[in-house]
Amino acid sequence: MNTSTKVNFTKSEAVSTKGMVATKDRLATQAGLEILKTGGNAIDAAVAACLAVGVVEPESSGIGGGGYMVFQIGDKGGVFGFPMKGPIEARPDMYKLTGEPSVGSFGWPGVSDDENIHGFKSIAVPGCVAGLVEAHERFGKLPLKEVVEPAVQIARKGYSPEWYTLYKMAGLTQMLLRYEELGKIFMPEGSLPVGGIDGPYILRQPELASSLESIGKFGADAFYRGEITELMVKDIRNNGGILSKEDFDSYKPFYWENALEFNYRGKTIRVPPFACAGTTTAMTLKLLDRFNLTSLGHNSTETLHNYISAARMAYADRFEYMADPNFADVPWKGLVSDEYAARRSSQIGETATLNYEAGNPWIEEGRDPKFTMTGSNPSPDNGTTHLCVIDGQGNAVSITNTIMSGFGSGIVPQGTGIVMNNGMMWYDPVPGRVNSVAPGKYPLNNMTPALVLGSDGVEIAVGASGGRRITNCVSSLLIKMIDFNMNPQEAIDSPRIDCSSSTTDVPPELDKKVVENLRAKGHEIRILDEGFWQTGSSKFASPAAILKKNGLFYGGVDTFHTANAEGL
Repeated sequence: MNTSTKVNFTKSEAVSTKGMVATKDRLATQAGLEILKTGGNAIDAAVAACLAVGVVEPESSGIGGGGYMVFQIGDKGGVFGFPMKGPIEARPDMYKLTGEPSVGSFGWPGVSDDENIHGFKSIAVPGCVAGLVEAHERFGKLPLKEVVEPAVQIARKGYSPEWYTLYKMAGLTQMLLRYEELGKIFMPEGSLPVGGIDGPYILRQPELASSLESIGKFGADAFYRGEITELMVKDIRNNGGILSKEDFDSYKPFYWENALEFNYRGKTIRVPPFACAGTTTAMTLKLLDRFNLTSLGHNSTETLHNYISAARMAYADRFEYMADPNFADVPWKGLVSDEYAARRSSQIGETATLNYEAGNPWIEEGRDPKFTMTGSNPSPDNGTTHLCVIDGQGNAVSITNTIMSGFGSGIVPQGTGIVMNNGMMWYDPVPGRVNSVAPGKYPLNNMTPALVLGSDGVEIAVGASGGRRITNCVSSLLIKMIDFNMNPQEAIDSPRIDCSSSTTDVPPELDKKVVENLRAKGHEIRILDEGFWQTGSSKFASPAAILKKNGLFYGGVDTFHTANAEGL
């Protein structure tokens, strides 16, 4: 007798009539709701929640990192970009290569002592504070001090870490033991901050509280041109790092009005442009817009075959062409043109292609490239957070922010409490390629927060954490919510697939007959069962989403996470 039972876990969907906040932690969600209750708008609430989640999810995000905010406030919409940036002193040959062809979660060639993955030389210029403050100055309603205050209070008074944070910390004990300042904060007295018989452990971060408080008083100048800057630069440079005062002083966030917008099923989807995953998500969906997925059926063989083909074509073009446009000639218009989508989609046949190669979007550009570079194709990720807010007036924000892999660089400059990113890991360490290291260069990253606009304004805010798996997560959730009319929690909990590695990864819950059929079509399928733990327990990136429909707000978050969605 077979007594084994498959148990499907899910979270209750949050429903509200007055607005919704969805983040990766209950305290961060409450910070956003607190700001909405006191009269703030979606920008205010999102900034407050983003700062707060950096306190309670310190292994994934924080003010030492960078990200993107997609927004719509009244009739104004666009994207604030605040990704991490290469230091002025960065050089293509700054890392000594070991000769290993593929190491680490990004699969780049090996670097001596993993200097691009952790430590002082892995730190890129952080953009988080610049971007959040710029967004608040342009579109926020409440004083910055009030918006920052919830994060200050959580850091100063302390909190009891949730199970997922403790799980991540346990997996990162090597980092906590390697770097003294990091360990002093998050592994006090040499052990993880877990409670015992006397009650929960309260983790306090007084130096981070002071840094946040200074930002609340003096804005971005406190971080980029003040005492905090002095402390960061001094400690980093004294230990072999290359960040300078000039790096901080010269950092400016991007502001793209409207940004990258494209049509899908009669709706407008807005994502960040240029050297992130927004263009990759757009390309995937534009290819699929030419197939009637609804008639083919949710997670059917044909729907998934078309999806895998489109996603892999988009990835092939991504690694071949996309980079900081100041350092590479990139066919941006050609990549997202209707003509290119039509031409590429016509190449999707009844069976899988053995190798999905990059296309030639220069045809749609109507020109030849000014110069060409070798593509940065990594071999076959863990930080990053995502949050969404839609307020009662329909204003909406979708933010993805990251310090890169777990605890970023592992470096906390003395006196600041700020965990610094390891953004240099995004670069190809081999010189002469499209995404090689260069001074002042933005690396190609994986973030793709999105908003969907319809006849009644913003309908969906969605995004995810999870490294290279983010873009497939976001595009698949958009398909589930738009093509198959799912609410966020149902979409998040239904089986998803990922095409970001050499295999197409599927969950064990996917229909076995569909898996057999996909293999018969030539797809190399890998079932991620209990033996795989990429990107946390969920394995397929960790999303958050809000849907506004018929006067109600629906919130959904990753079930296998301490994420939380809650409405007013």
